[in-house]
Amino acid sequence: MDHLKLFTNLAETLNFSQTAKNLHITQPAVTQAINSLEQEVGFKLFKRTKRQVSLTKGGHVLYTNVQPLLIKFTTAVETARVAQERDVATLSIGYTETYYELQQFPKLIKEFNKLHPASHVYLENFDHNLLRQHLLNQECDVTFPMQDSIQDDQNIAFIPLITGRFACIVPTSNPLANHTTIDITELADQTLIFLNANQCPPRQFAIQQLLQKACPNANYLYSDSIMLDHTLVKGGLGIAIMVTAASCADAPDFRVIPLDYPGWRPYTYGMAVLKPIDDPVLKQFIACAQRIFH
Repeated sequence: MDHLKLFTNLAETLNFSQTAKNLHITQPAVTQAINSLEQEVGFKLFKRTKRQVSLTKGGHVLYTNVQPLLIKFTTAVETARVAQERDVATLSIGYTETYYELQQFPKLIKEFNKLHPASHVYLENFDHNLLRQHLLNQECDVTFPMQDSIQDDQNIAFIPLITGRFACIVPTSNPLANHTTIDITELADQTLIFLNANQCPPRQFAIQQLLQKACPNANYLYSDSIMLDHTLVKGGLGIAIMVTAASCADAPDFRVIPLDYPGWRPYTYGMAVLKPIDDPVLKQFIACAQRIFH
């Protein structure tokens, strides 16, 4: 495990001296550990010249797969240590870090902690497409997805929390910020901010495709997160399209204005857990969330 931790550090720094400083060991010790690990796995992890250190193809693949395992291992050890010391409740929560969640999660954790003051809650940030798989792999006890991300999986129970609709997050400097609703045709000459395809739940991806067809002359920016969408909007760079359940109400920098398009329908956000829901601690957490989210 120490060699793998050292390997991931070196994969990020690509500097033997810096990794030695980071881990408070000597540079020869770093070299020896990497040589030992390369002998163990049977292939070179780094390309080394006098001027440069870089990952080999195999080294890059190993780094990509080992890093999340090390994080989970560290979490597992900490959980086991705490459980050894006292009888505690632990919950691992997967979420996407929306603007709305950042407002509500502190309240939810505070409420849950009143019931279980010795509990440990772990928050893990994933995109929508990973939430379902992490839940099925039992890497999370509960996730907070959009309902369509669950894809009607019979092994998963979905508990609805709030319902929203697609809206435009409009900078206050944009004339459209004065509208009560915005029609798709009014976005034709705007700069629109979309989520990257691998971050989108199905209906978000569908509405983005609809807008691209309806507004071929619009400019498009793409981001990796809802929070980045809000940052771009606050910077006046464009109009973000997202479900209202992912945002907050109007803020000094932007307005949240419903998007009007043919066949629009409500969009539900909630919790997902594996069936059956037998754990009393998880049941109490669900009840807390139902009280907090609105």
